[in-house]
Amino acid sequence: MPGLNAIAKPSFDVQIFRSAQDFPQKALAVLEANAAKANTILPILLKCREEERKGAVSNDNLWLVCYDSSARTEVEYIVSCTKGIMGTYPIFIFATKARQDLRDDEVYYAMQAIGEALDTCIPRQRVYSVFAVDRVAEPFAAAWSQRTNIEAYSRPYYDSTISFLSKRDLVLPRQKTLLTDIEYDLCLATREDIPAIGKLCEMFAAESEPFVLTPMQGRLEAELLVASGLVWVHRIQRGQGPKEIASIVAYTRNCNKVATITKVYTNPRWRRLGCAERLVRRVCKNILFSTDPKEQIALFVGNDNPAAKVYNRVGFVGLDKNKPAVEGVERWLEIGFDRRRVQQGHW
Repeated sequence: MPGLNAIAKPSFDVQIFRSAQDFPQKALAVLEANAAKANTILPILLKCREEERKGAVSNDNLWLVCYDSSARTEVEYIVSCTKGIMGTYPIFIFATKARQDLRDDEVYYAMQAIGEALDTCIPRQRVYSVFAVDRVAEPFAAAWSQRTNIEAYSRPYYDSTISFLSKRDLVLPRQKTLLTDIEYDLCLATREDIPAIGKLCEMFAAESEPFVLTPMQGRLEAELLVASGLVWVHRIQRGQGPKEIASIVAYTRNCNKVATITKVYTNPRWRRLGCAERLVRRVCKNILFSTDPKEQIALFVGNDNPAAKVYNRVGFVGLDKNKPAVEGVERWLEIGFDRRRVQQGHW
């Protein structure tokens, strides 16, 4: 990186943890204090801690904590390399500083240290992509490519914005939407919905290259979502026609105070009828006002995705480009590595 030779090299210290139970309390407190922004790491970490307490130990997960120095005074970055039921996750990196407070020179050296530590504990082909705020994802991708000679793609898999919603932000409609000759129902999915949800999961994945699903994998994901009680459906019927599922909304990375909407999809047959907006709003209301309410809901939305307008109308902050920027609403990138040399996962 040009100009770095004149700057004193920071001495970052990286610890590796193969057990969620061993993950340091100091770093856990940082994640919990930033639960919405840390939604890619915290819920999975907490789930693994609970599973380990019950005796279920996995060798598929590890976490790294990057400190400011060998004195380990401040936690700078937290990294996860974990696996879900549908496959391995990207390398997730959480930066403790706000995007605008990150210094390019410090990030550069931190990503060098993290890459070196990762290279000692996992096969290189395990790193199929990285997902983090843009000012972290790009330096990590460059550092990892330089270290391993595995090329990073110049075009991100996912160019997105993280946004948030709380009770005060939720925009509720004045009255129920009336659609001519159409009846609909918004509800938690049941087992009878699994085939239709599976098809929509498959269709969603087909638009999310390279994370495609076979029909069997789509059905498996639907079964898992329904069994966990974390997917809602927008049922719809036009006139005397068949009842169908127009839209689904899933929220699968959740912890004590924060839920994360992770999948929103509308069948192309039923688009432009407000189905996604209607269902997202209903799900958000349920999450924020249930008997066990969350304080905040997070989501990522593609920067070229017109759904950003839907989420803005529901109340997610920082998505209206005509309004001032909102603190914490940041650009996040998933950058992939040469698929001929890595083992592709799924998330």
